[in-house]
Amino acid sequence: MKKIFTLLSFSLVLSLSAQDITEGLVIHYPLDGNFIEAISGEEAVNNGNLTFEDGQEGSQAVRFTDQDAYFITTRGALQVGLEAEGGTAGTFAMFVNHRAEPLDTDRQNYIAQKNGCGDDDNNRGRVVLYRQNPNNASDPDSIISFIGGQPLRTGYKLDMADTWIHLAFTIDPEIQEWAFYVDGVEVMRESSGGTPENSCGEFVIGHHLTFTNDGQTFDGLMDEVRFYDRVLSTEEIGLLANQFTTATKEILVSDAVTLSPNPVATNQPINLTIDNTVFTSGSPITVSIMDATGNSVVQRQFDTVGENVTIDHDLQPGLYTLGLTDGEKRAIVKVVVQ
Repeated sequence: MKKIFTLLSFSLVLSLSAQDITEGLVIHYPLDGNFIEAISGEEAVNNGNLTFEDGQEGSQAVRFTDQDAYFITTRGALQVGLEAEGGTAGTFAMFVNHRAEPLDTDRQNYIAQKNGCGDDDNNRGRVVLYRQNPNNASDPDSIISFIGGQPLRTGYKLDMADTWIHLAFTIDPEIQEWAFYVDGVEVMRESSGGTPENSCGEFVIGHHLTFTNDGQTFDGLMDEVRFYDRVLSTEEIGLLANQFTTATKEILVSDAVTLSPNPVATNQPINLTIDNTVFTSGSPITVSIMDATGNSVVQRQFDTVGENVTIDHDLQPGLYTLGLTDGEKRAIVKVVVQ
């Protein structure tokens, strides 16, 4: 039986949207004209020139427009760390849209733990996610996390301005594994993430955790900030990343497409076997392949689809993600090119 993923179960459903993914959701800022946190109903402490403007598909987003602009999440809602120390796993997700000029000069801080819990413990805050200064000797333009007390290098260079991008970062302190996603596609996964210290559970959004380093702020638009106290699956992150792409949310299905061969060699055709009980025979479909950095490298459209489709390509060795959609349902399969 084919599985369709929902946020609360893996049962068959008629519709699915990112708004349904509430299991483990502990912080949610829709940012639709205010700083109200949707779960607690509390308004975030905010500072500087923060304004609201049109975002994606009729939504609103917040613009950070000066070096003093930031807001702080509700205290204690998410404390990432070892379970024995009162902590949990974590997923951090948001949409960002950068202004062009600062991308050429400045580091961009997205999320940081707020410093410590008191006068005697004020140095435990760490930067959860940031984009390195383009002029830095190490990892210029790249997304990095320091939540584990050491640089977690994603290898993803972000240099796109005036474009909405979905970023998601997951970490499991118990097994020291972390993963990073761009637009719903896994870019990096490692088992050397260090152990996050269990801070006070407040996070600074859009600024350095010290509030004094004006060269490490965010300059652009931000939307749909979501934190979870668990590690979201790849399928769930894909739903978050695609919540604004269509008016009707796509249902994510598994086991509906198989690839042969997989692994595949460069220039060796990829044969797709499609379950026609999920993707109806005769319907139009789109097949796309993304590389490890989230860039679309292959896209094919078919006016009618049967049980089998062949994709020709010249992909270089590496890990790719193949997606197949009919506009209502989407299947995702990993592809290894050797």
